[in-house]
Amino acid sequence: MSTRAIVIDSRVNGKGFWVSEDGYPADLGVTLRGLFSKGKSIEQIFNELVQMRTERTHQIVAQTGYPMPNINNKFCILTPEQVEVAKKSGIKALWDRFRIGAEYIYRIRQDGVYVSGGRIPRLRRVKEKESIRG
Repeated sequence: MSTRAIVIDSRVNGKGFWVSEDGYPADLGVTLRGLFSKGKSIEQIFNELVQMRTERTHQIVAQTGYPMPNINNKFCILTPEQVEVAKKSGIKALWDRFRIGAEYIYRIRQDGVYVSGGRIPRLRRVKEKESIRG
């Protein structure tokens, strides 16, 4: 299963990124929660997430012998306009205006990481340990 999500920083205006990765949505949420701290900027979280995923992919490639996939198409910085549309109008508006296919929106706030979208209609806090059902 793959997860397509956007991560936006509700602490500041216009900052966010898109991520596509293999794995359940709960895995991304728990990873973001682990990377989150009040002092970290979204740029720091983005860089750490990309580094973690790249290292994990290198390990899998080394074990399997498959060629290294292109990591660059798995992450993308959003424009301030795209972030504002995501904040105000959600996933459907992102697709309609920008053709950004996301299933989940993760919001970084002062007090933690929150998620909505897909099978999670209302915004809720990401727990320390998540399951596919939330």
